[in-house]
Amino acid sequence: MINNHDEYKNIDDTLSKPIELNNLNSTFDDHDESNSTRPLLNNSNDDEQSPYEEVAVNISNKDDPTMLCLTFRSVFIGILLTCLMSFTAQFFAYRTSPLDINIGLIILLGYMLGEFISKILPEKLFNMTINPGSFSVKEHTLITIMALTATETDHAIQVITVERIYYNYYDTHVNAILFILVINLLAFSISGILKRYLIWPASMIWPKTLMSCCLIRTLDIESKTETNKRQWTMTRSKFFWLIVLFQFIWYWFPGYIFPLLSMFSFICMIAPHNIIFSQITGSNGLGLGAIQFDWNSCVAFLDSPILVPFWAHVNIFIGFIVVAWIVTPIVYYKNIWNSKKMPIISNRAFDINGNFYDPMKVLNKDLLLNETAYEIYGNISDYFNINNK
Repeated sequence: MINNHDEYKNIDDTLSKPIELNNLNSTFDDHDESNSTRPLLNNSNDDEQSPYEEVAVNISNKDDPTMLCLTFRSVFIGILLTCLMSFTAQFFAYRTSPLDINIGLIILLGYMLGEFISKILPEKLFNMTINPGSFSVKEHTLITIMALTATETDHAIQVITVERIYYNYYDTHVNAILFILVINLLAFSISGILKRYLIWPASMIWPKTLMSCCLIRTLDIESKTETNKRQWTMTRSKFFWLIVLFQFIWYWFPGYIFPLLSMFSFICMIAPHNIIFSQITGSNGLGLGAIQFDWNSCVAFLDSPILVPFWAHVNIFIGFIVVAWIVTPIVYYKNIWNSKKMPIISNRAFDINGNFYDPMKVLNKDLLLNETAYEIYGNISDYFNINNK
């Protein structure tokens, strides 16, 4: 962090200032003496400049109103990626480890499609401008925002799914769509109310969004700007594409060639027939000592460690150790709440005898609680069982 906030004022990300971009590339070129003495930011006063150095050097606080934003290209690509991401996210949402659609993939696809369409489309079609010029960073950002709304399944859909699977209740499509729209409009309304407190102030920092902005900047600005061609140096754009290539090649190993790499517990192999040892160390148990080499399995629930601050991951890790590896074995093997009647980890609910809980036995034909049947059948014995979503 910085001590003098005035040092980072009014960064300008436009292509007319390649000097600044060369300075930013010094992350991978520490020997560029020509840029070391040039100021990255000027000292004019601007309350909209972030006090954080990481934000100030990557996010511009100036706007170019002449830059293209809402164009045929941005709308077409945005809708296309939104439909694609929505289908993919919902299709894989019911897996034990849901498919994580990384924001980097959306940014990359949006950039490639935008550059491709800007080169093949005619300038006008039926007297309507559909390709006004080069693909701009604002168009890319708009496409990313549109597609990001579909990367995660709507939580309202889970309500409809539970009704159909566990309660045999099939609502009409119109009611289901209206229910989802109401929930989303309510969420957007709350977001609109809070944006003046959580978004507009320059002192607010969003680490995940910051990384997305850095990637968009790298693709749209730095990749189009000339940089010093020196040996053993690397721009952020080149570094990004090398990582993409490496990740593409590596995924074939845990995904198809050697699936055991997705979740491997070498400690469990010491005594594979020992039930207690398998429950604690097995990949289908508490996973003590288990190793994952599949990136999608690592980020399925906790998000990418590259995007989330280190202190947040440390907080989660400490809480996981205390709850899963210390408290859980003590409570389970002392048979508190008759916990040994259930598996130590499961995504199902159980009755007092350790069998799968049937909710239809405690509901009447109108799907209302039958208190008499509930007292006979018993409550859900899920006090201890760790849910594996």
